[in-house]
Amino acid sequence: MVLAFQYSGYDTANVPVRGVVYAANRDFAYSRLKTNRVRATRLRLDPAATLRNWVSSGFDLRDLERFYRSFGQRLGNGTPAPKALESCRNILRDPRLRQAALAMQQQCLGGAELHAAMAFAGFPRRDAMLVRAAEVSGNTPDTLKRLADDVRAQRTLRSSLSRVLAIPIATLVFLYVFLFVVVTVAAPKTLEFFAKTGAKLPPFAVNYFEFTRVVNAHLALATALFVAMPVLLFLFTRTAACRRLLESIPLVRDISVKAELASLWNGFAQLLRARIPPATAAGVVRDAARRSDTRGWFTRFGHLLETGVFMREAAARAGFPALIAADVAAADESGRLPDELERMVREFEEDVVGLSARLADVLFFSSMLVLGAGIVVAFFLSYGPIMAIGLRNV
Repeated sequence: MVLAFQYSGYDTANVPVRGVVYAANRDFAYSRLKTNRVRATRLRLDPAATLRNWVSSGFDLRDLERFYRSFGQRLGNGTPAPKALESCRNILRDPRLRQAALAMQQQCLGGAELHAAMAFAGFPRRDAMLVRAAEVSGNTPDTLKRLADDVRAQRTLRSSLSRVLAIPIATLVFLYVFLFVVVTVAAPKTLEFFAKTGAKLPPFAVNYFEFTRVVNAHLALATALFVAMPVLLFLFTRTAACRRLLESIPLVRDISVKAELASLWNGFAQLLRARIPPATAAGVVRDAARRSDTRGWFTRFGHLLETGVFMREAAARAGFPALIAADVAAADESGRLPDELERMVREFEEDVVGLSARLADVLFFSSMLVLGAGIVVAFFLSYGPIMAIGLRNV
């Protein structure tokens, strides 16, 4: 597990620095800081940053876009890379990205080329390769600005997917808390009312109020279980079993596949535009794949390209869906391969937005049904006995 450590110390110019470093343990943290040419005088575990890193790995996309764009502008204005990186670090909020920018700066001060510094600092391999090609051609600032545009597109796509889950999650949280309040607050008052009247409760009410009595008699334990259940549910969402369960829903699988393909083919097109060999580009985007099926497609695609198979044939034989294989073949035959692949990517992104809207409608309707059912159950359990007793006495 990767841990986060807060540190303070001095850089090579004896200037005080502080920040967060990520490593497997304290010794590795000191070693990483030493590699970054930082002399640490204080190092302590940061549990909050460790948890954030575990929940959301990778750089914050908003900060990454800001970094690429600002860094590109400063290089375009003739600012030396170490000085530009120092300025960019001050506008970043993501501690992981701040640490990566510091590592880049120290590597550049040590004489490393920019692409090598990026690779060392943990930036995506594709981005480092694009910068490497840009350094040869002399258009590094423009390449960084294009990377910023690419990150913005990724962020927009992820935001549309996140908004799909916002209402269902809020609904479930409200219902979960509401039912707990009913059991711990409303039920005891209702039971107290029945105790005063001496009314005979229906069998379902006897069982329900016995359950609420046990819960309130062990309220501390019940509260701990109440808090633990969402945590366990969140942990389950991080497992392969949960992913397989979601993959069984065709609409969810379509969104997942098309969103990843849009990101990977966009990276492939950017690498081709930078004159990276197609087989090498396929290997780079394969390493960025999260899904096993897309990783397998690009693995076979790269192997076929290495053996000299034409791209249009390689896409079909690699196992890509027929529509993608047809689009790649058309792009290959057009003579404008990067442009056509980027057009295909935009179509994927539009599909993802449309499918996300459909999923949002389904989830909204389902969440309203669940919310309504939960409220009806809570009302029935709390006031059903009163109504039953009233009807019995009519």
